[in-house]
Amino acid sequence: MKLICPVCRLPLIRDGRSAHCANRHNFDYASSGYLNLYPKNRKVHGDSPESVKARTAFLNTGTYAFLQQELSDVTHALDPDVLADLGCGEGYYTKALAGREKYGFDLARDALITASRHDHDTQYVLSSIFQLPLPDACVDTAVTCFAPTAGDELMRILKPGGYFLCVTPGPDHLFELKEILYDTPYRNKVSDLDVPFALQKQYVIRQRSLLDRDTLLLLFRMTPYAHHTPSAGMKRLEETEQLELTSEFVIRLYEKTR
Repeated sequence: MKLICPVCRLPLIRDGRSAHCANRHNFDYASSGYLNLYPKNRKVHGDSPESVKARTAFLNTGTYAFLQQELSDVTHALDPDVLADLGCGEGYYTKALAGREKYGFDLARDALITASRHDHDTQYVLSSIFQLPLPDACVDTAVTCFAPTAGDELMRILKPGGYFLCVTPGPDHLFELKEILYDTPYRNKVSDLDVPFALQKQYVIRQRSLLDRDTLLLLFRMTPYAHHTPSAGMKRLEETEQLELTSEFVIRLYEKTR
């Protein structure tokens, strides 16, 4: 196990339903299987249970299966010994990634419960991605899918020659949905990532899918749009029986040069 104590940074050793370090700092595994390494005196700011429930149901429709398959193909080609997914959510993508030893980190307890119950090949951890309980230079491949980019931590945990795989929304991602929600829909801006690595490859994948009202509402509830959509836009969405929607993702692969 590569995990280290978040208090003193010494290696953790699993002992039944808990893990401890040589300084006797002790941390519990949840009944579902994830390990809680988040400081007890800090408030957890993960996704809401409602958002997690909607995202889980939406992903189970298979609408984003083409992205899951792409990430699986890329990581299998890299063939990492140790892989870390930063912002893993409910593990929909994590479980498809290659890695002889896999870790998923997130702050959403409900998401980690789902992930741990459906993926026994990954150790899921309640932890901030900006203070990872991992030693220096221990990860071959790190993945971030729709989560903030923790550049300093990525630099620290990746081995020399290691890879960082990042997924962000493409310019036209969900544009048809935004046409319903907003009077002035906007395209997503694709910005350069602030990471100290060499960009090896960047490309876009996209798919158009016909979604019914129930699936559209699931998608809406799992996005930030649910928090700042005007009532008129919400009414238009609820009246939409089906919509052909663009899913578009920018995939970037970086290497930490030796």
